Amino acid sequence: MFSPLEQFDIIIYIINFLPFPVINLCLPMILFIFILLFFTRYLKENAKLIPTIIQAIIEGLVKFIFNLVKQQIGVQGYIYFPLIFTLFNFILLMNLFSLLPFGLALTSHIIMIF
Repeated sequence: MFSPLEQFDIIIYIINFLPFPVINLCLPMILFIFILLFFTRYLKENAKLIPTIIQAIIEGLVKFIFNLVKQQIGVQGYIYFPLIFTLFNFILLMNLFSLLPFGLALTSHIIMIF
């Protein structure tokens, strides 16, 4: 990156002869979706009674957020658990991605809040 404004550049990809404009902010979000799908599929296919390290980490994260929802919202908040879990993981991964070299602080952009 040579300029702070390069993070707002629009990259045009051509897929099947159709232009597909993408802002640089969209690429880490697409990466987040693939990571979330990978872990979901991994747990679905490789879940074991005695968990592996990755399964134990994901189960610990689910348990942490579930206890947080139970303490703050109560039993009525159980229906909101998937939304809160996804939002928490999204903010966590986007902040971790911003720690990488040349990473963007996606959660600091006003468009992410909208």
